[in-house]
Amino acid sequence: MSATLGAPARTTTLKLVGLFTAAASVAKPRAVRPRATLLWFVGVTLALHLFALAALDAPWPGLRDPEHALRLTRLRARTAEHPARPVVVVVGTSRACMGVAPGAWEAARPGTAADPLLFNFSTVGAGPIQQLVTVRRLFADGARPAVVLLEYWPPVLRQDGRYDEQDRIDRRLRYDDLPVVRGYFSDPARAERLMLETRANPIYANRDRWTVRAIPTWLAPHLRADITWRGLDPWGYLPGPDVKPHDAATRQTFLDHYRADFRARFDGFAIHLNSDRALREAAAVARANGAQVGFLFLPESSEVRGWYTAEAEAAGRAHLAALARDLGAPVIDARQWVADNLLADGHHLSRVGANEFTPRLGAAVCAAFFAKERP
Repeated sequence: MSATLGAPARTTTLKLVGLFTAAASVAKPRAVRPRATLLWFVGVTLALHLFALAALDAPWPGLRDPEHALRLTRLRARTAEHPARPVVVVVGTSRACMGVAPGAWEAARPGTAADPLLFNFSTVGAGPIQQLVTVRRLFADGARPAVVLLEYWPPVLRQDGRYDEQDRIDRRLRYDDLPVVRGYFSDPARAERLMLETRANPIYANRDRWTVRAIPTWLAPHLRADITWRGLDPWGYLPGPDVKPHDAATRQTFLDHYRADFRARFDGFAIHLNSDRALREAAAVARANGAQVGFLFLPESSEVRGWYTAEAEAAGRAHLAALARDLGAPVIDARQWVADNLLADGHHLSRVGANEFTPRLGAAVCAAFFAKERP
């Protein structure tokens, strides 16, 4: 017996057949190819690393050493604002970073066209070798100061054992710093290997610097890599500890913290040959580029001065005198210029101290380098 489908049933049947036919005709999805995925991942990663490597040493060198780059940018801005004034850059340690506040000089200076423009180009953690690196970079990057004022401080002139300055100069090194590495480091091969390693994996090696610049709130303040340039003002000044002159308890805590370290530094103290060479070469580089050179001994409290052994005191005095004599360089000896309570920890000026000290420094710079030029 045969059955004949009605029109509605035939229509439904044809639709179902059509759906099954269409489904069967759809091509099966391609199987995921692990090899292609892996090759794409490797290719993209390699491209990102090559881009980062090129950016670190070419268009954006500040990605490698933000502290230097920020100061350079601000020095250029201040020079552009005051093109007629002679520029004086202070190059030193964290003591200079936190002790020289050019904005205070700007507020107090006489106001003549001959007033020097002070700029703080010091580096946290520096010693004489880092000061040489900074001076070389300054002129290589196009700065043309009239005066380079080099900080002189005996405690950083040791280069033996744990005082080896090489251990404080690492990923910030540029290729044009290699002559310093090879001429002054106790283990230049290790430093060069580190330079190669950080360039072979630039994203990982600089992750802390880049993270803090891109998303600073991700990290707790004490874990942020920008501690050495966070708060830098337009004149290169990095505000130090905000210890008020009347806060004797906090100041005593700082003194107690540093006492043992200073006494260890002065035990068997000797000025290393490389420290002497670095200061002399920094002066030579500055003079070869047309700048005058001087030395600045920043304030120390009576407590810190008392931690020097007789031998360390004598060695420092004799060495500074020899540098001044041999190089014909003026010395601004500000060691005892301020009261103890203006030195937050005995060797770093407080914020109040820096603002009181710097106008006197500006006047001393005028007398040492520009007395004949003033009206």
